[in-house]
Order: sequence, then structure tokens, then C-alpha cells
Amino acid sequence: MPTPKKNESKEEWIDRCMGDSESVDTYPDEDQRYAVCSYKWEQFEPIRHISFDYDGVLTLKKGMDLALKLRNQGHVLYIVSARQGKTLMKHKAELLGIPMSRVYATGSNKAKVAMVLKLRTTHYDNNESVVRELGKQGKFIGKFSKQIFESYTDYPKAASENAKIALRWAEENGWGDCGTPVGKARANQLANGEAISEETISRMAAFERHRQNSTKELGDGCGRLMWLAWGGDEGIEWAQRKLEQIRKQ
Repeated sequence: MPTPKKNESKEEWIDRCMGDSESVDTYPDEDQRYAVCSYKWEQFEPIRHISFDYDGVLTLKKGMDLALKLRNQGHVLYIVSARQGKTLMKHKAELLGIPMSRVYATGSNKAKVAMVLKLRTTHYDNNESVVRELGKQGKFIGKFSKQIFESYTDYPKAASENAKIALRWAEENGWGDCGTPVGKARANQLANGEAISEETISRMAAFERHRQNSTKELGDGCGRLMWLAWGGDEGIEWAQRKLEQIRKQ
């Protein structure tokens, strides 16, 4: 079986692992293969570079507990704050074993975002606009506002119809080796017109990487089936537009 790559996301790893020929041969049962792929991801702990905002994150027990946990796992930690100076951050840095050379007082949120992008860290922040600006690098921590839980149902009817086509085909022919439980759940959400979160929209938008399967015929491998399950052309293009709109708010 393959192994996760250093800069690979969990979703990318699951897709690659589930479709790997050796994985399929060794674990022909899809649910078992998914469980093995998920377990292998959990056991893979690449060293990551992770940054934390200071105010509202490391000043709270929740943020410090997370930082301590990640430090104990061997990850490289930073503090990146919009504060004007480093002095008040020194104590937390010492508790976390972070040298002052990895503590940044940027002076503004705009500069903070720029520094995180430059460092290429995964960044935990309690400012939702900062998290949106950072895209995949941003992680929200702190007191969630109502907006963070907002969900959306305005995807096009064609996306729901595409998911229904996938479900009908799978009902008649079986899923075979196609799709993960995540992909099947997504098809049911779209087919039923259920509300979906920003995180789900982001995953739909990322499915663009499989666009080469959009013109295939159903039954020709798994590509076309899963493309439809994730909303097809209309669903994935809507997700890309919607995600951009959400992150500009």
C-alpha cells in the first residue's frame, strides 16, 4: 500500500489510497479499505510547522492545551500575532518551548496573514476574517460566531439531479470499488437538498482535480460516478464560486 506524503491532505490521501491498485487487491471490500486507509493516516504523523495567534488563543486554556499537545507530538510551533511587540508573549513562548526567533509581532492582521503565508504554517486564530484570508492554512479556534456554523442550500438543482443520477446508477449496479463513505454521504446530501457547510463546499470545490472524469461514461471505471456524486459540473463550479464569495465576506 502507498504511504501518505508530507504535504498531502487527509482527503487527498484517502482518495489516493482508496484508488491504489495494491490497496484494492489487498482490501477489495470498500469499507474495510477505507478503515485501513484512515488508520494509516492516523498513524502517519509528519512533522508540521504550526503557528498560533496570541490574544484569544494562547491566552486561553483551550489554545494552550492544543499547543502543548502538538508540541509533545514533535511539531514545530510559532507564535504569530498582530501585537506591536513580543514582550508579553515571552512567557507563553517559554512554556511551549518556542524560541523568540519563532515569535512574530506583526503589528496588524494584514501583516499577520502575510507572515503566516510566508512561513507556510498551519495557523490557529480566533479572528474569522484572518482564517478566511488564509484559506487551507487557517484553523479557527475560540468562541464561534453564528456565521461559522452557517450552512447553504442554494446549490443549483442540476447538482442535486447529478447526485440522484449517481445514486440511481449505484442502486441498480452497485458501488463496486467506487467511492468512499464521504463521497456517498455527499451524494445523499445533495440529492436530498440538505444544507451543507463551508467545509463541505470547500471539499466540493477541491473535487475539480478530478475534472478529467467529467466526460466519461457511467460504468467506465469510477470517475464519472463519483464526479456526479459530488454534484457534477454544475455542483463543483457552484462550489468554487460560492467558496470565493464566502471568503470575501
